[in-house]
Amino acid sequence: MGVCSFCEHQERESFWKSYCEDCAMLRRMLVLHDPKKCVEILKRCLIRNEQQISNKIHIELKTEGNDQKDSDDIATPKNVAVVTRSKKPLIAM
Repeated sequence: MGVCSFCEHQERESFWKSYCEDCAMLRRMLVLHDPKKCVEILKRCLIRNEQQISNKIHIELKTEGNDQKDSDDIATPKNVAVVTRSKKPLIAM
């Protein structure tokens, strides 16, 4: 049928139309809503500024450090007395 005239990757909806299904949806949104408002929303949602990037890196590094600490906590130490409801200590091995 042909390639979409906007994204140039997907096939058009039909022979008589210029856009694929996704690009046609974007076009309808731009016609219904103010294009400047649509661009502002896309920039706010899809594009990260330097502050957001540095915050994400900081959070990932912090959680990576916590993951390593948690994996160390999971390993139970040997020969530790575990108290049961009967108050008799059990030796964990």
